[in-house]
Amino acid sequence: MKRIINIVSFIFITIVFLKATISVFAITPTPTSKPKTSPNPTTSPTDAQDLDRIKKIKDLVASKVAELKLVEKRGILGIVKEANSTQITITDIKDAIRIIDIDELTKFQKDSGTTSFGISDIKNGASISFIGLYNKETKRLLARFVAKSVSIPLSFEGIVTSKDTKKFIFTLIDDSGNKKIADVSSSTKTSFYTKADGTTKSGFSKVEIGQRMVVIGFADLKDKDTINSERIIYFNVDDVPPSANMKKQQEIANLDTNPPVSSGSGVKIQPIKK
Repeated sequence: MKRIINIVSFIFITIVFLKATISVFAITPTPTSKPKTSPNPTTSPTDAQDLDRIKKIKDLVASKVAELKLVEKRGILGIVKEANSTQITITDIKDAIRIIDIDELTKFQKDSGTTSFGISDIKNGASISFIGLYNKETKRLLARFVAKSVSIPLSFEGIVTSKDTKKFIFTLIDDSGNKKIADVSSSTKTSFYTKADGTTKSGFSKVEIGQRMVVIGFADLKDKDTINSERIIYFNVDDVPPSANMKKQQEIANLDTNPPVSSGSGVKIQPIKK
């Protein structure tokens, strides 16, 4: 009898142990490997739409870079020929026609003592200075600052026809026959140019008649045909000779200064050229 009880007890314990083991396996999750995710073709950088978008961005950047190279900051001085609310036409120091564009961002600098200064105050013949964005392709300036200018520097290029060592002046004539007197002072910077040495410092006494010269300065307040010279550059006749028109105008000017002498018989006697 005792043996039977022991057998029953063993069977009971075995059943309980098996149930506990099954429960443990049931609540313990079996580790499984995660499936590898492949990139979504709609988010890949090689997608056709993304490539098209990248190309558009590159084209936009290239366009902006080209635009920046085309535009530069620049200042221009000139005499007003015509003005309206959006545009001013001027003549610069080289007698070239310039177009100045005006927009809502343009600022007008008023002088001390004036209450206001705007586009309506700009009249023909006024000396005006402009600072803005210059377009190299259209050759127009989009003005950002506009101000009145008291005086505008002048530039004149011609052949030296005479030289006054007492008054320190040169007389020049250009291709078109226009004459200017270059007034030289102690502050005038004079330079001489040759191909061999480039530009070197020089002086009034070394300039010779017949040489080509560029004068930069300001118009004399008493004589419009006189330039108060700030800078003078004259050239070696072999390296940069006067143009054919300059020489022709010089000959005409010499004839006007020294007209042929009449013999009284109706026949003009030409002066002997040395």
